[in-house]
Amino acid sequence: MDLRHELLDGIRDLLASARERTKALKADAEAASHTERVWEALLDFVTKSWPLHILDLLDREARTLKAMRAEGHPAIGQIECLYRGAKEEADTIKRRYPGYLEDACRSAGLVLDAESRHPAYSLEQRFFQLKIDERKWTARLSDHESRLAELPADVNAIVDVILREQKRIFGRPFSGCKFLKLLRSQYVAVAKKNKQPDGASIPIRHITRRLGKNAKGFRSDEFLVDLSRLVEQGPMDIDGYRLDLQQTKDTNQGMLLHGPAGRGYIGFVVFRKV
Repeated sequence: MDLRHELLDGIRDLLASARERTKALKADAEAASHTERVWEALLDFVTKSWPLHILDLLDREARTLKAMRAEGHPAIGQIECLYRGAKEEADTIKRRYPGYLEDACRSAGLVLDAESRHPAYSLEQRFFQLKIDERKWTARLSDHESRLAELPADVNAIVDVILREQKRIFGRPFSGCKFLKLLRSQYVAVAKKNKQPDGASIPIRHITRRLGKNAKGFRSDEFLVDLSRLVEQGPMDIDGYRLDLQQTKDTNQGMLLHGPAGRGYIGFVVFRKV
């Protein structure tokens, strides 16, 4: 019996040792993976000439650089030289930032709204809002529905983000009939769940919340733009019912449509029998 206990204790010790080894290896792998991502990002930022991104990354990795300096890593001198060069370039950009941003947008075919004034800009008839924080030198891009991105304020990086979001939202094919059918089905489902009759006023946010739970990849800003297109292009009639959108003064619960359709916040959806 004693031999059995000794054997079990020995196996438990082996298991504990293996677990500690696994834990250490996982920590080493995670650290190595993090380091790989850092140098991969730095290579990308240097290639693209994004000095504010370079400074942001190296500032966040101050502990890594300190360790490299302590061990006399041969690359630390190059990294420090890169940091100084990026800082000089960033300082130059900051002094003429509005001009650089406007030129970068113009070159990319992006049209800033006429009311844009540094540090607050807008595009696509105020659908996109871009704000530059000159204290942190970061840029925040938002639309009517949510914050889309926050990043170091390199002008070409900002342009890339705007182009990506513009394509995602406005570059999709649109079918008025298909979207109206979707809207009608969601309206009926919400009314049924809430035990309301067909023809009742349904809060538009109840519809978007349902789509958010049930439709894969649903984005409310895409829904907003499609609803705006529907109002402009039609159709408004389906299966003997006509769509009616009712406004609200509650800006938190309503949706501000885009373009000519955006005369007020839409709060409720109604399908009236024709």
